[in-house]
Amino acid sequence: MELRVSTALLALCLTVSAQDPPEFIAGDARKAEKAGDFVRAYLLYAEAAAQGPKNLRYWLRSQALQSRALTALGPHLSVGTDARPAAPVETDPLTPEDITESRQLQPPLRLQGQPGVRDINAKGDSKLVLEQAMKGFGIEVVFDAEYQPVANIKFQLERATFAETVAAVQASTSSFLVPISERMALAARDTQPKRQQLEHTMAISIPLPEPVSVQDAQELARSVQQMFEIQKFGVDSQRRIAVVRDRASKVIPAVALYQDLLRPKSEVMIEVDFLEVNRSKSREIGLQWQRSATLSYFAGPKGVTFQNLANVVRMGKLTSVLGIAISGIEALATMSDRDGRTLYNASMRTSEGTAVNFHLGDKYPVMTAGYFGNTTGTGQVYTPPPTFNFEDLGVVLKITPRVLEDNVVAMEVEAEYKVLTGEALNGIPVIASRKVTSAVRLQQGEAAIVAGLMRSNEARTLTGIAGLANIPALGALFRQDLKSEDNTEALLVIRPRLLRTPAHKYETRTLYTGTETKPHIPL
Repeated sequence: MELRVSTALLALCLTVSAQDPPEFIAGDARKAEKAGDFVRAYLLYAEAAAQGPKNLRYWLRSQALQSRALTALGPHLSVGTDARPAAPVETDPLTPEDITESRQLQPPLRLQGQPGVRDINAKGDSKLVLEQAMKGFGIEVVFDAEYQPVANIKFQLERATFAETVAAVQASTSSFLVPISERMALAARDTQPKRQQLEHTMAISIPLPEPVSVQDAQELARSVQQMFEIQKFGVDSQRRIAVVRDRASKVIPAVALYQDLLRPKSEVMIEVDFLEVNRSKSREIGLQWQRSATLSYFAGPKGVTFQNLANVVRMGKLTSVLGIAISGIEALATMSDRDGRTLYNASMRTSEGTAVNFHLGDKYPVMTAGYFGNTTGTGQVYTPPPTFNFEDLGVVLKITPRVLEDNVVAMEVEAEYKVLTGEALNGIPVIASRKVTSAVRLQQGEAAIVAGLMRSNEARTLTGIAGLANIPALGALFRQDLKSEDNTEALLVIRPRLLRTPAHKYETRTLYTGTETKPHIPL
């Protein structure tokens, strides 16, 4: 099937002289476009592009008028079956450089308006206003085939830049511009279907910074996608990149916001000092008497002698054969002082909002199950091995920092101190636990005592002869006095230091995004 052009159109093609310069042909094409003859304008621009291949503007202009030319040419086309097949078109083979260049991703087109400020004063329909406003900055405007101009518009600006002029003329004419090249734009009525049809679509990949986790990046991507109603916004956890695809008016501000949100969180160095001081004193003074005696028989074959009575308390007459032996008396005066200090220092680095855990001590095994049945009998008796849980003894610390204004760090602190009591219940040791949960706000480098533990034990022991040891004044000669004091003090000190600037200290970018129904297209 072949489309055949009418005789009038063939005659029109013959009127184009191949000897005319491309500038003259382009001038005739502009006149035909203004006159509404889009078919002639399209053919003339195509001829100018063929005569001057270095001027890309002629070819872009012809492509912009192609749809309107085909629409105007519709009644002159007929379908024929007897036409001869068209001759093959000869094309130059593509080089590897051409293929490589065609596969490279290119940024969206941007209009390059002339720098400086202009005074714009235009009056007429929307087409004329758009052309005159953009002509002052060296931009040509072509119109969509379905563009219906709005009449009686007066547009005036003083000392306006290119960006200000574009924003103002689009709002005044209810139109939007789509870049075709750096010096040419396509104008269309500002409706949602037209934006969906004509606005450029772009895709951008964003590498994720290392300090940002994939979960945080996905949450941020979901928030930005809902805010701008992005069609596709995905995060690749393996390659650590985020991909955004939609119209340019949505993608560019969404990417700017996402990059601002992806700034790494501030990092905090938390210095922990655990100080433990132990003091003990003991004093022992007094006389240590014999606490027991043996009743002995002292008579010999020749009677009771003096040697037999040495260190013996006589009972009855000298002829008594029974007595109690008394040993020597000891005087005691001893003392003992002990002073010990233990200091643990640790530095922990974490990100804002991420909890850091610290354990200072040992893991003590506590049996939770075991077999205690009968193991005797015929054959081999299976005894299952016992099971254990390892209990963290010492200091267990959990800190969650958050950075506020003016380098203030708010921290949620959970501290627990566990020690063995020395007692056991059914063979399971009893563990004493002390726990504190607190919140503290500190300036950078400021120290705070978040937990303290003081334990004091005093004991006095009296040992002596019953009855005699309690006699006032004289009782000190018959007893032994022992005094002991044990003091333990433990302090937990934390000190935060900022290692990375908080996210709220960074300056964010301000972008003009237009309205929700008419988003701004970056030109």
